[in-house]
Amino acid sequence: MKNLEQFQIDEITDCMYPVEYAKDLYIIKEGDIGSAVYIIEEGTLEVTKDGRFLSKMGPQKMFGELAILYNCTRTATVK
Repeated sequence: MKNLEQFQIDEITDCMYPVEYAKDLYIIKEGDIGSAVYIIEEGTLEVTKDGRFLSKMGPQKMFGELAILYNCTRTATVK
């Protein structure tokens, strides 16, 4: 988003809304069709691929954009 104009950022944030997930609930699953991008406001999420741990993500981290930008399935699982 660093290359966007302020009005473009405003348009994106105007479309955003909060969603809460219970602990250990899958937010996205590898192989699923994606229709949303997520930004973590609080908490920690675990990223796995092919059942193997890749990383953890915390506040202000964005994920899920690859499926939107490249019209592909989700490349990892996040819970």
